[in-house]
Amino acid sequence: LAGEAISGPFGLTGPANDQLAQVPIPAFLILTAFIGSVETARALIGWEEPENKPGSRTLWTLRDSYYPGDLGFDPLGLKPTDADGFANMQTRELQNGRLAMLGVAGMCSQELVNHKTVMATIEFYQQVYSGLDPYEGMSAYDVVL
Repeated sequence: LAGEAISGPFGLTGPANDQLAQVPIPAFLILTAFIGSVETARALIGWEEPENKPGSRTLWTLRDSYYPGDLGFDPLGLKPTDADGFANMQTRELQNGRLAMLGVAGMCSQELVNHKTVMATIEFYQQVYSGLDPYEGMSAYDVVL
């Protein structure tokens, strides 16, 4: 929503579904390289190096010292020290993340349907429910867009 209300660092405008295509190629390549390096670092922390031998079962094997989701990054010291507390916090984070993904999916779906930003859609329905005609003063061409 913030990216739709104000202009982004590269002048990105319009619905969120259209904004990634507006990112300049050099910035997109930097973003891709950053994501790739972070994911590679995560893989090196969590997974064993596969052995290049016939019959080896080390491919996709997690390290014994690795607990999924625990990369050791906790600058604010919020991670519980006991295993039960960590599992509880991990479950809460997963549930909140899933709820957030559903919310974003709903907003992106709405943008795909009417190709307007979330804020423009809210303003439209505020006019409808207050008894105003949101199409007043618009041509037929503007209504279709």
